[in-house]
Amino acid sequence: MIPFVALVGLIILYNRSLPGGGSFSLWMLGLMLTPGVVIVWAARFGVGLLRSDGRPGLREHWVRWAVAPVMGVAVIGAVYVDLPFTARFAISEASLEHLAQAVASGAESAEHDDQWVGLYPLTSIERIEGGARFLVSDTGFLDHYGFAWSPKGRPAEESHTGYTHIRGPWYVWESRW
Repeated sequence: MIPFVALVGLIILYNRSLPGGGSFSLWMLGLMLTPGVVIVWAARFGVGLLRSDGRPGLREHWVRWAVAPVMGVAVIGAVYVDLPFTARFAISEASLEHLAQAVASGAESAEHDDQWVGLYPLTSIERIEGGARFLVSDTGFLDHYGFAWSPKGRPAEESHTGYTHIRGPWYVWESRW
């Protein structure tokens, strides 16, 4: 049970580390697996409480029984404070900025699509006025999300784009359907 709980937690944390809330397919997978994990754990725990021969096992292995709820609370807390996205972006920020500066200055062609930069798989790398932007693959459902680097302020919005400030010259770029 513990490895399954850990797997579900990692799926949720990975998905929440992507801009725009992550991948729709991973969100659906997490949405389907989470209730199953909770129901199975609660049922097993309930049976252990109700059976007289199960209670000594619960007392003896209380740490094993506590691991799943502790992991669940840790995942909920991390998602609540946006730790997965903040940590992944912080680790990748220097690499993303290096690419953005190269694309914005014209030193690197914006045609180098589909590459990993930092911890993000990027697609659609393009130069914009005063900066650069790139989509992160497998984000969103109809809309897709990525990053925009614009040291001169919020990039000009088009009819199919939106920008949400992260920090400094960084924005989450939403490419609307």
